[in-house]
Amino acid sequence: MDLDNFVCPYTKIPLTIQGLKLNGGNTSASIVNGIPRFVTSENYASAFGLQWNTFPKTQFDSFTGQPISEERLSSAFNEPLSELNQKRVLEAGSGAGRFTEVLLKYGAKVYSFDFSDAVDANGKNNLPNERLTLFQGDIRKIPFNDGFFDIVVCVGVLQHTPSTFESLKELTRVLRQGGTLICDHYKYHLGVFTSLYIPYWFLIRKLPPKLQLHVTNRLTDIFFPIHWYFRKSPSLQRILRRISPINFYFGQFNLPKNTLYEWSRLDTHDRNTDFYKHHVTKRRFEKFFHDLKYSTFKVSTGGTGYVCKAIK
Repeated sequence: MDLDNFVCPYTKIPLTIQGLKLNGGNTSASIVNGIPRFVTSENYASAFGLQWNTFPKTQFDSFTGQPISEERLSSAFNEPLSELNQKRVLEAGSGAGRFTEVLLKYGAKVYSFDFSDAVDANGKNNLPNERLTLFQGDIRKIPFNDGFFDIVVCVGVLQHTPSTFESLKELTRVLRQGGTLICDHYKYHLGVFTSLYIPYWFLIRKLPPKLQLHVTNRLTDIFFPIHWYFRKSPSLQRILRRISPINFYFGQFNLPKNTLYEWSRLDTHDRNTDFYKHHVTKRRFEKFFHDLKYSTFKVSTGGTGYVCKAIK
């Protein structure tokens, strides 16, 4: 755990350890369970914190026995992950740490954070590791100096932040010149407005987190058996995707039924409880990187919709 390079996100004054706090500038961050906290856990991402502490290992490659997370990162990087070795990598929005595990596997020096207390699940999954520094913080106020990181990874996150552009702007600030940004984003398409899960989302997102989890678990219990019964009918699955509020992954991942059920529970909660849910067109997503003056970038279909690899 590297506690020597944190700075005040407002003044950029270095932070020093004083007891169980990191202090300096306008910042006093408590260290809880060995993890610095730059924000409280009561925020717009509280539901995600509960989610990742409830399903801490569900999507881990080491748990499923399938390289699903590794292949998603490898596809986004479009180069051998061995290139991560000894690179200083910022992971923005870690969840329980499924991608943290992969980054560490390939030798990266990982600085990983989440806005929610999902960092506790990440800590239980991936610490102790001398190459991992965890903190709880805001993607719009990252407590590191300009250009500190060689690589920034932000997967499955941007669409859930208050502003995609402002989040990208801050990620760009802490990335060194010539460094690589990997990110993805929900894409804008007609199905966003024709799916009947949207009314579920509007209702469920307003509930208290524990009640949200109860409701999404119940919905999974109701709809998963229906999806499973018709799992070999592509036409009926297309219809179900329009009317069902759950995620169903049969045919996408080589996982047994009980694991697919757990993935449905997790991602049904994820899709119905996010406070922010942004979608972008490819043109608009590309404009973000143009406006932030990346030297090169490529946006393609992948990840949660569009995936981008950009060089600063």
